[in-house]
Amino acid sequence: MGLYDSVDRGKPKPKRLTGPIALCCVLFLLFGGLTYWACHHQFRFHAFISDLTDSTRDARSTETFRVTVNGSETDVSIDDLSDLLYLIDKAGAGRTAAAPEEMPYAVIDYGDGSTLEIWKVELVNPSNDWTEGPFFRYTDAKGKSYGYDTDQLRWESVVRLLGE
Repeated sequence: MGLYDSVDRGKPKPKRLTGPIALCCVLFLLFGGLTYWACHHQFRFHAFISDLTDSTRDARSTETFRVTVNGSETDVSIDDLSDLLYLIDKAGAGRTAAAPEEMPYAVIDYGDGSTLEIWKVELVNPSNDWTEGPFFRYTDAKGKSYGYDTDQLRWESVVRLLGE
């Protein structure tokens, strides 16, 4: 008989799964949070496009819209505003941010209490070969606003539609 043969070690402790379960919970929350953020970003963009579409449709039917470029009112057709809506929608959701401090390049008043302000901004991390692009801030009749810049739409395309 050996020295340790008479020592009773008791029953072995059951293995716990708290570590792997905690890791799974953390990963689930991380991926759930990222999914929520991405979906929220897309839902906000789609709500913005829906509101902008409604404003453009109302402006077409009432013809009460005004376009101001560099501080002076300009003649822009409703078809040009519809083309701008198409380009904004086609460009997709951009990088949301606060609007620049300076005066906007253009202000479109749709006549229903909503406005679209447009600035020329330096793009952060552009995915195309141009470094300047538009920043849009749409404010609906209730005062809710949505602002973002996009590198999927050339600044020249916006300027061409607004008649300069």
